[in-house]
Amino acid sequence: MDRRFLIGVLLGGATVLAVTGTVIAVAGTSGPVFIAGDKPVTEEQVRAKLQADGYADIRIVREGRYFEASGAKDGKAARLRVDSQTGRLADDDDDDDD
Repeated sequence: MDRRFLIGVLLGGATVLAVTGTVIAVAGTSGPVFIAGDKPVTEEQVRAKLQADGYADIRIVREGRYFEASGAKDGKAARLRVDSQTGRLADDDDDDDD
């Protein structure tokens, strides 16, 4: 087998693997950053962040991987889902407002 062909196939395969790994890594992050660091966060960290952001009457419930947080800010009720593994806000595709 021609050596240049073999090197070309190996380099092409390595490139495909690198691109695939990058796509998977980027796709693993969701939602905007709530607590910086992209590492696991605790309920206490979520509570402290909400308090620092001016929320009151904070309630947090663990739902599997997520913290479901609710509270009030400026007289308006709010609900957030925080990914406990990344500290990011979860993408909510639920439109219960309809």
